[in-house]
Amino acid sequence: MIPALVVAASSLPAFVLARSFARSHPRLGTLLRLAGLAMLAGGAGLAWAAGDPSRTLAVALALALAINGLGVFVLLGVLRRRQR
Repeated sequence: MIPALVVAASSLPAFVLARSFARSHPRLGTLLRLAGLAMLAGGAGLAWAAGDPSRTLAVALALALAINGLGVFVLLGVLRRRQR
């Protein structure tokens, strides 16, 4: 249960950053909110897995794909803004 709580708690900085970017960069704020939600879902998924190795692996892979995919979109958004 501790890893699930750690993953869920680590979503808080994403929500704080999303709130700070909401007015100046709404797309970035939305992407950060989605990253926070993915991390909360990952924490819930790890709690659901309850230590079963195959379920834990499935949740970890889904979480890694979701967070890294959103990270690519955040990076592209930042790079796009720098080019202007």
